[in-house]
Amino acid sequence: MSLKNEEKDKKSRWILFFVIVALLVVNGALIVNLLNKKSDNEVLTKENVDLSEDVERLDGELEALNVELIDQKGRNEHLDSVINLKEQIIADQVAQIRRQLRSKNLTKSQIATLERKIKDLNGLVMRYEHEVDSLSKLNDYLVDEVYARDQEIVKQKKEKDEIADDLSKANVQLDIAKRLEVQTISGMAVKVKNDGSDKEVSKMSKADRIKIAFTLDNNPVAIKETKTCYLQIISPEKSTLHDASKGSGTFIVNGEKSLYTAKKDFTFNNSNESLVFYWNKSNAMNGGTYSANVYCEGVKIGSTSFSVK
Repeated sequence: MSLKNEEKDKKSRWILFFVIVALLVVNGALIVNLLNKKSDNEVLTKENVDLSEDVERLDGELEALNVELIDQKGRNEHLDSVINLKEQIIADQVAQIRRQLRSKNLTKSQIATLERKIKDLNGLVMRYEHEVDSLSKLNDYLVDEVYARDQEIVKQKKEKDEIADDLSKANVQLDIAKRLEVQTISGMAVKVKNDGSDKEVSKMSKADRIKIAFTLDNNPVAIKETKTCYLQIISPEKSTLHDASKGSGTFIVNGEKSLYTAKKDFTFNNSNESLVFYWNKSNAMNGGTYSANVYCEGVKIGSTSFSVK
């Protein structure tokens, strides 16, 4: 009986041993599994932390990205439109990347892709800055070129104006040089003799008319052509002797209208042409000092005065 009990106890102890061993194995497996899960969680947590740091880093790079291109605005309308277009392209890409960064559950691969995009975007900004800088330099060159051309035009205009002024002065001098001048001139009261000749008298009561005679000086520069001389006789009362029925009229002197007593056409041949004017006495003519002015081509070319009692 005791032998049977002893064997039974021995068998129970083996069974208990195996149970304990099994439990130990199971517990060990559970512990290993728990340790593996903890390690996996720690790795996952570390990966999530790393990803969050990458997201923050990339977001910071976006914030630091200089969307504004080189400060060249306001200098050229065409250049401003190019700058605005390129800035808009960069701003759109920044906004797109920022939206993707704010997405949840980003993978490491997705973050790497966004990082490449930001790097490419930085390169794009640098390329645009270089293009804008080149355009700006070209614009400066063109501005300088236009300024240089404007200055050349101003210089040429000034030279032309100076030439025109010199030419104008030369023309004025030539016009002056071409003017006729009276060489000798005389005025007197005369009486007509029976043979038709005249004789100078000193009294207006004995005079039949006034005689003005002059000889022109030679002028090789003056144009040989038919010209008109105007005679203006001024009475002692300082009025111009004038009678339209005798051929008196008006002419322009120094831009103003003036009366003339008589006029005569003649051909200038540069041969000391002589001209004689007669003006018949009228009842209104009294003794005193008379003056005579001779005009040709708008300027006075000679004058004289004489007295009659």
